[in-house]
Amino acid sequence: MTKYITLLSGALFLASCSNLTNGVVKEIELPPHDPQIAASLFIDSRDSSFSATISESRGLFDTTKTGILQGATVNLYQDGNLWHTWDEMDPFLNYTKELGQLVGTPTGVLTFEVEHPDYETVHATQRFPSPTDFDLDISYGTTTAYGSPSDELTIVFKDNPGENQHYLVEMAIHARTTLTGEDTSVYYQLYPEFTNPNASYVGEAIAISEEGIDRDVTFRLATGFNSIDALFLYEYRVTVRTLSDDLYTFYNSYQALQMSQGNPFAEPVILFSNMSNSMGSFGVSTTTRKWE
Repeated sequence: MTKYITLLSGALFLASCSNLTNGVVKEIELPPHDPQIAASLFIDSRDSSFSATISESRGLFDTTKTGILQGATVNLYQDGNLWHTWDEMDPFLNYTKELGQLVGTPTGVLTFEVEHPDYETVHATQRFPSPTDFDLDISYGTTTAYGSPSDELTIVFKDNPGENQHYLVEMAIHARTTLTGEDTSVYYQLYPEFTNPNASYVGEAIAISEEGIDRDVTFRLATGFNSIDALFLYEYRVTVRTLSDDLYTFYNSYQALQMSQGNPFAEPVILFSNMSNSMGSFGVSTTTRKWE
């Protein structure tokens, strides 16, 4: 009996090896792809235009790439009332509407909606965050940045009780002609050095959050510029964008995606979406600037 069992096991093993050698083919029926609108719009209080990116999705095995969707209409509602609508595309194939003035910080609920005769209408909602007040304090030449003498800048973001505040900080040096402060309108973008573990670069800006705790947030950084060597003929311009929760989450996901590029061991990163069909994002921010 043992002999027969051994022969049967050997036969099964040989059959398995044959399958491995010849390959096992199994057809899997994939459901047809249903194209959808992929739309994104980001608005800041200092913008003087709206610029939405609108494309259409493609299936996994489609030979054509995701393309810009023409013939769409963009609607912006404020508390349910139509605020702006447009369907014009600029030379860069974005849906752009010039306002002729700054957006400001409209109150209430804003709804971003995109409609097209061939697709299901999609939408998302946002509220503008309250502008952030902040204090600046500069210590000239007291620290180092990237191994060289540098000014140290301390920013204290003042809390707005009941709001989870997120900030995107940019810094530039403003050149002046004399000690009296004549304006040359020349700005140099700075890339400060910092050690705060809760802050991270997003492009040229630094993202930081109060992390859901009502509090003032103190942020120190080395500017990378030494005013003493420059004879104090410069001043700092600090731009702080207060981000909505969704926009902050989007920036974090975008940063994670950028960091994963070229890393074969990185986990897949999916960009944050708040559109009704989970394809695209709508975000808003409020900007405050100060000079020191």
